[in-house]
Amino acid sequence: MRTIQITIAGALLSSLAACMTPATDAVLERDLAAAAEALQGATVLDVDLFQPTITIGEKCDEQKLPASEAAMSTDLAAAIAQADSYSNAQKGVGLVILKDGKILHESYAGDAGAATSTDSYSMHKSVLALVYGIAIAEGIIGSLDDRAGQYISEWKDDPRGQITLRQLLHMESGLKLYSFADAGERLRELLFAADINAVALDYPLADAPGAEFRYNNVNSQVAGIALQRALQANGYDSYAGYLEQKLWCPVGNDTARLWLDREGGAPHYYSGLFTNPHNWARIGELIRNQGRLHGKQIVPAEWIKAMAQSAPTNPNYGLHVWRGSPYVAKRRYSQQNPLAVTHGAPYLAEDVLFFDGFGGQRVYVVPSSGLTIVRTGQVNFDYDDAKIVNLILDGLSR
Repeated sequence: MRTIQITIAGALLSSLAACMTPATDAVLERDLAAAAEALQGATVLDVDLFQPTITIGEKCDEQKLPASEAAMSTDLAAAIAQADSYSNAQKGVGLVILKDGKILHESYAGDAGAATSTDSYSMHKSVLALVYGIAIAEGIIGSLDDRAGQYISEWKDDPRGQITLRQLLHMESGLKLYSFADAGERLRELLFAADINAVALDYPLADAPGAEFRYNNVNSQVAGIALQRALQANGYDSYAGYLEQKLWCPVGNDTARLWLDREGGAPHYYSGLFTNPHNWARIGELIRNQGRLHGKQIVPAEWIKAMAQSAPTNPNYGLHVWRGSPYVAKRRYSQQNPLAVTHGAPYLAEDVLFFDGFGGQRVYVVPSSGLTIVRTGQVNFDYDDAKIVNLILDGLSR
């Protein structure tokens, strides 16, 4: 399997890293160039290179995903074979397809398997949104319309404190998204600094909150900071512990790791959740079942519905989750970001929701068809986002 240069915040990070000088700010004590260099050439399978991490799920009671015992039609079997072939051709690592909560198909490349952890990149963002729903239901967060300054003391009297939590989760905060021409140092700081929260809270406003959709990792980091502060104010030690107790264990997952900026430090709330396909499948099933799994309402159904509603500035984005409708042939992350994801055809269902991890990591959920699909792979921007989902939907309809 070919290796790739790792990029979390954008395709140019690797090439930029070599020409940047280390940061000298007192907060950023780490040699950023050296930290970036340590991950050069890493693939989605090289999760052990990301240090330090904190493990969650060791005490969870894993709920095994059952295999489907239903006879499969010839058309569906052919569709699954095509989907698997397509995923492999696009540098796939794993493909797991569930229908009504049961495994129809799973396959892996090389030495990977059901227990193999991969780098999920931005799929962590969608998990963060689910945790937000629980925290709001428990009164830890008052409302999505609360201002960030209510939770982040550094922004209490700052214009950025007027950004709402909703605007952060909708990616319309107005916080600056650095262009690829000048983003190298900022990208590396948010990835590799010894205090990434300090870096995130230093981002300036570029526009009025709510004015424009800009997919920006700093939005997720700031949303995570607000949540962590609220959790601590309510007696919880950490986001990791709350995630484990309220979401990860209740859905029946086993272990995962969160990438921290330093020992005892902050998670990368926008990325850095390393786990296996079965765990992602159970998270997908939670969404498909409107927040209910194993006879328990883990996330409020109303929150799942809210996550799926489109942002005011982008009909294809909800609360840290992507929407398959309306159709766009090239899905852009922002006007400033040159990266675009191909959707070769409209989805064959109107209710497709998905987690998007950089370059082809996906959890697709299609409630109307009882589908949850997990796909992992090496970073590849030739990947067509609609292909696998539509093949399976078409196979089911025949």
